[in-house]
Amino acid sequence: MNTEAPVLSLIIPVYNEEPSLRELYERITATLAGLGQPYEVITVDDGSRDGSLELLRSLRGQDKRWRVVRLSRNFGQSAAIYAGFSRARGDYILMIDADLQVFPEDIPLLYEKLADGCDMVSGWRVNRHDSLFRKSMSRLLNRYTEHITGFQIHDHGCSLKGFRRPLVEHMLQFSHRCRYLPVDAAMLGGRMEEVPVRHAERRHGASKYGLFKLFRTGFDMVTSVTIMPLQMIGLLGALCALAGFAMGLRVLYIRLLYGNLQQVESVIAAFFFLSGMQLMVTGLMCEYVGRIYIEAQRKPLFIIQEELE
Repeated sequence: MNTEAPVLSLIIPVYNEEPSLRELYERITATLAGLGQPYEVITVDDGSRDGSLELLRSLRGQDKRWRVVRLSRNFGQSAAIYAGFSRARGDYILMIDADLQVFPEDIPLLYEKLADGCDMVSGWRVNRHDSLFRKSMSRLLNRYTEHITGFQIHDHGCSLKGFRRPLVEHMLQFSHRCRYLPVDAAMLGGRMEEVPVRHAERRHGASKYGLFKLFRTGFDMVTSVTIMPLQMIGLLGALCALAGFAMGLRVLYIRLLYGNLQQVESVIAAFFFLSGMQLMVTGLMCEYVGRIYIEAQRKPLFIIQEELE
């Protein structure tokens, strides 16, 4: 076991990334060596089904600064990152994906900001080499994240991020299961900055975020960090009730002025008013159920099966 206390910890979630791991090791090792600080690299195997785990074991055998954490199954990227956070020992904790789309050589840019006093630093993929659809989805999620957190960051989804240790320790105290790390960090406040980083097309394997998973991630993010969708139900109900009430006044006016001419308008007005009231009541109940739902999620976020130190 490496007994030297690291200043910097780098977390890398790994899921079926065997083709890129050797190059990743070489580039990260060269980059971190240039910082002149003791460091550790914590790779978290998130239930890989290729040869990723065996290669990580091999890298660990030749370099004790590389640690391997194996999860008992595929828990997902966020859970793998938090598993790495739970094992990090450095004062500055950074994270990066294993697919080499974000350049490991840009790690020093984030480290300098952290050493300068930032609590969190996020990479900003200025020239993204992704599909138009993926960039559009990312732009929507970025705007939504800015709205609910109040932090004006261009690229919340960039995998290259850095944190001071106290912020990570606070994040590890969260108990909710469905997590979106940029929001978790932003909710804690502190000094946050972003730096432009390079981005490349994926050269090995396929993205783990297909069309369905992109939509699922967006949906989870929306429903897990805010109860706004539930509040929108109540707002919709109020609008429907208002529309029904206005139509009822119109029907009453016509009847008083011209007599009973159109029965159907009475039915429509009653329908809008009653359905609106029902949605308002349902929205109110959902408000409370949503709060209970958010607080009651106590399932383990991850289970560490094995750890090579």
